[in-house]
Amino acid sequence: MTLPLPLPGTHPVTVTVQARSLQVQTDQPETLAVAVRILEETFQDMDSECQVRWGCVPKGLDTPSWYLLGALNLAHRVARLEQEANQQTHNLEQTLSKLLNDVPDEPSAPVPLLDEDGD
Repeated sequence: MTLPLPLPGTHPVTVTVQARSLQVQTDQPETLAVAVRILEETFQDMDSECQVRWGCVPKGLDTPSWYLLGALNLAHRVARLEQEANQQTHNLEQTLSKLLNDVPDEPSAPVPLLDEDGD
């Protein structure tokens, strides 16, 4: 089987997660490496939680279910971060609106820098 030609501007990279490898094409290998690290950390956190709660990974949990749980954990984190970012944007918009409301529409009369004596 021959591998497909890389898309323009990309090159093949082998990604290994949980001892499973997959070759992907990317134009951002550094970003992909960070994503793989985050994914591995997510699975390690899940393993640790299971060790604390049950002493091991639940026996009825197969690999696809474990991957699905990992994906759900990451999706939940993304959703929470998006919600926090939207709230911060909303707060900034409200603050800016309040500040703009405090600015008068008409400029005030100029104030002389020196008093009448020329001091």
